[in-house]
Amino acid sequence: MLLLLAYLPYILALAIFVHLLSNYWRLRQVPGPFLANFTDLYRLWVVWSRQSHDIYLDLHKKYGDVVRIGPNCVSVIGPGVKDSIYGIGKGFIKSDYYTPLQNIVNGQRVASLVAMTDEAEQTRTRRPIARAYALTTLVEYAPLVDSTIAVFVSRLDELFANTGNVCDLALWLQLFAFDLIGELTFSKRLGFLASGGDVEGIIASIGKNFDRTSVLGQMPVLDLLWYKNPIYLNVFGKARGPNSVVGFGMRRLEERLNSKNSEMGEESIGMEIKDPELRAKDLERQSGVEKPDFLSRFLELRASENEKDHITDSQLLAHLFMNINAGSDTTASILRAIFYHLLKAPASLQRLWNELDAAVQQGTLSMPFATWPETQALPYLCAVVKEGLRIHPALGLPLERIVPAEGLHVQEYFLPHGTIVGINPWIQQRHPHLFGADAEEWRPERWMPDEGDEDGAERVKVMEHELLVFGAGKRGCLGRNIAMLELHKLLPCLLVRYDFELTEETKSRGWRLRNSWLVGQEGVDVRIRRRNRD
Repeated sequence: MLLLLAYLPYILALAIFVHLLSNYWRLRQVPGPFLANFTDLYRLWVVWSRQSHDIYLDLHKKYGDVVRIGPNCVSVIGPGVKDSIYGIGKGFIKSDYYTPLQNIVNGQRVASLVAMTDEAEQTRTRRPIARAYALTTLVEYAPLVDSTIAVFVSRLDELFANTGNVCDLALWLQLFAFDLIGELTFSKRLGFLASGGDVEGIIASIGKNFDRTSVLGQMPVLDLLWYKNPIYLNVFGKARGPNSVVGFGMRRLEERLNSKNSEMGEESIGMEIKDPELRAKDLERQSGVEKPDFLSRFLELRASENEKDHITDSQLLAHLFMNINAGSDTTASILRAIFYHLLKAPASLQRLWNELDAAVQQGTLSMPFATWPETQALPYLCAVVKEGLRIHPALGLPLERIVPAEGLHVQEYFLPHGTIVGINPWIQQRHPHLFGADAEEWRPERWMPDEGDEDGAERVKVMEHELLVFGAGKRGCLGRNIAMLELHKLLPCLLVRYDFELTEETKSRGWRLRNSWLVGQEGVDVRIRRRNRD
């Protein structure tokens, strides 16, 4: 026994050496940083830095389209790889990166569609609610979007356009996005715009959740040991309440169930809207007896006797969590990017102004609330939205999948079964072979080939196909259509009504980016004036 104890340090050292050597050997042909060959602590550190979008972009510039970022994890980009990994029927399932995103309610895991790793379960859960997010339902959501825009514009008038005060546009676009998801989900604004700040600390809570899960996702075993320890959950889990985001959704659900529809509108005004045209739109939204919101649809499914359509209480909560968590910060991030890049590129902003003003004068663009068909007839507006989605996708980490039994060939490399592989939208959408030599620059014109330019039109189709901002395949983002409706309706309203200008400080220092899977921004300070188009 004493002899064994004497040699124990050497045995442990040998075991660690063999483990590290086996880590290295598995993907030894794939280039990447030295430490990434041996331990996931490397990519954990990269994500912890909150600048992983820049670090991984530099790694791909150095090593190429295929980069090893962990002992069993590879980041890939380039033409064609999107379909190979995320295409329907390819057999790639989500990795354990997504398990830290699963919430605990009453001691049990409750996974939203985003966080589900079981493909069969995801398909069953997605099918009944998919209709609520379909393109055909957009017209039903439009009054809710218009109502929130009315409040947003009223607040901008009151606090900034009529006072000359500096507006933290990054913050106010986030407040708008949160109130809008409240309207779309509950037919009730949540008070972010009215208060001018966080409500119940939910913005901060979601930020902390992304901070935690993005790091733990690099080594999911840490989440299992720390936050989802099965022993702790069995003993104490039911006593611990749901996290703040789930709790927020539960309180809104209780408010809805305990309130009559007729009372909801009055509760959700939250402030006085002085502009008659804006207030008329808000009152129109409140006057509807039927609430065409997500919660109404979810409650119908909960009450359904059709087994294929029925959803449980836990699933209903998961869907509410998904809307609140994924439908607010992501949209705000893209809106900030579009405004920031437009204001940094005066020629681009002027071209968009010219298109919008001409459409208003011709009577083909309704103000202040454009319709979806009207916006789709404006080519430069559509190009600006696409460029915003391209240059600043909301998610800035690889969308991880597990290589199936047959393995994966990427260029000259073979990735064996079980390898974690993923494409990072932030890097893929800056690939020069896909989006041009100036792929790191803002240029909406890349989406507008000259008339008769068949090669240019084909390039646009390729670029549209290679975008990964909303994911791909059957795991693509359900909220894509809603996000596109928000972007196309808000931009014309604000840009026709206001003249935005970055403050001198913002011009000199630029914005600040912080990547916690969601690439958030701070420091977009602007001055706002009402425009005179005469």
